Formats: sequence, C-alpha cells, structure tokens
Amino acid sequence: MCPAADCSARKDCMLPGRGGMRLDYREFKEELARLVREELGENVRVHFEMLPKNNGVKVEGMVFSQAGSPASPVMYVEEYYHLWEKGVPMEQLVEKMAWNYERYRDRIQLDPRILDDYEAVKDQIFFKLIHYEKNRKLLEEVPHRRILDLALVFYYRLEYRGERATLLIRRQNLSRWGITTGRLEEQAMEITPQKLPPRLMTMADLLGMPQEMPGEGGLIRLPMYVITNSDRNLGAGTILYPKFLKKNTEMLGEEFFILPSSIHECILVPGWTGYRQETLAKMVKEINRDHVDPREVLSDRVYCYRKSSDGIFL
Repeated sequence: MCPAADCSARKDCMLPGRGGMRLDYREFKEELARLVREELGENVRVHFEMLPKNNGVKVEGMVFSQAGSPASPVMYVEEYYHLWEKGVPMEQLVEKMAWNYERYRDRIQLDPRILDDYEAVKDQIFFKLIHYEKNRKLLEEVPHRRILDLALVFYYRLEYRGERATLLIRRQNLSRWGITTGRLEEQAMEITPQKLPPRLMTMADLLGMPQEMPGEGGLIRLPMYVITNSDRNLGAGTILYPKFLKKNTEMLGEEFFILPSSIHECILVPGWTGYRQETLAKMVKEINRDHVDPREVLSDRVYCYRKSSDGIFL
C-alpha cells in the first residue's frame, strides 16, 4: 500500500464513490484493476472473464493468477462497483481485494486426485437441484437426472483449512473414474443427507414473521415451514432426502405444497391451510422476479407432496 502521505496527494488512490469522481462501470473496473496490480506487484496477473453461473447468468470476474500457485481466486467486479456507488472509497476496495486474494490464494487448493481417483473423493460428492430449462446448455456437459422441471446434478466439495469450495461434476470426470451416472447418484444420495442433514424450521423462527395473520373472524394461523440443510446452502435438494417428507406428514398433513424458495431452501405449506396451488405459484413467480437473485432462482412452479405415493408432483 502506498504511504499515507502519498495517498493524500493522489487523486487516483483515494477515489471516492458518488461524492467524488464519477466513473461508469467500464472505467471503474479498469481503474480498480490498475490499482490492484500496483498493490499486489508484477508477479500477480489480473484479467477479466465472463463466468457462467446458475440459470444461464453470466457475471464478470476479476481473475488472479500467479506462477507456481495452483489456485486462481475470482472476485466479482459488480459487487465492488455497487460498494463504490454507495460511497466506499476506491482505496478501501483495493485493500479488500488484496486481503481476499492473500486469504484465499493458499487456503483453497484443488486436490489433483479428483481427476483420477474416485475412491479418494467419493465421500465428498453431494447433489443439488437446479432448473432444467434454464440450464439446458450446462446439462449437456454434466451428468444429471431430470425431476419434474428440475435437474439433479452433482458436485465435489473441497474442504481445506476451514474454507470450502465446490466443483461441479462433469461427464469427463465420470469417464476418468470409470463409473456411471447411476452409481454417482447412489453415492451422492447416501453422502448428502449424512453430511448435510435436513433442517426444518417455521417461517416465524427464520424471519421473525408472525405465525398468525388477520383474517375474517379474527386471527388465522397460516403455518409455513422452511426446509434446507444444516449449512443452509444449496439445500433445496433436501426435499429428495429418502422418507424425510413422509416423516413430517403428521405436522404437515398427508398432502402439502412445496414452494421452491431458491436453490438453497424450499417452503412447505400444509394443504389444509386452504391455499390453492395456482395462487401459491403466482406468489412464487412474483417473489422470484422481485426479490431473488437470478442466479439462485430454482423454479416458478409449486409442487405437491402426497403421502399415499411418497412422491412429489406438479
């Protein structure tokens, strides 16, 4: 970092947000990259890439690389631009990027055995749910199984020095491992509930929402429950945990609705509340449009669980 005496005299070092120099997004990212390069030195290369995310969304990342380092940390430029627009000085953003780079550079490293040895990595293979149509192009490259309007896909979770990262399993991984999609699914179905057990809570517990709402004739109770995993990350797939939904039918009823809140959780609504599936679907669509990050939308549809068949239906 440049000495404080120098910074006070340098316009490009202390760029403020909206209160000072005005930069558009392109100018901002170029200035940020220039200052980050100065901060980290010539041994660290910095470049921009458009990175595909869930649901076909692409985000621009600043990619860091250094000779001899197996990791290439990525930081999303738009997030930093929003901070700058809110008034965070450019110098602080540079410091934040440099700190994050130093923190993650050596803490997240890809185990090279994942490319060759299935037995070495199989206990860290999990499953998650994503939307089928919105990820059709991606699904051409990854093993999956379609479930209603969703796709069951698989990822490897790396844990290193207290940090976690995920890597989507692709078809070439299966070729190297010499296994089928069926075997991969069997393994993930065993490991995921075991290492990421389900977590069921009321909406009131989660968000502090009232469990009783005003209605005709007084207060009416509208119980809603949130289901996710113990990490509360990529937890919508908990609705597929064997027998888990069936175990909760005493509380939820023999038929209930499943609202895909995001890729991280689902909301369960007992059928006896009187809600219609079409009404709930409209609500989910509006919430997805106005309140959910497009990268985290799971579906606009609402599903119905029936105990008689222990199955989920549209």
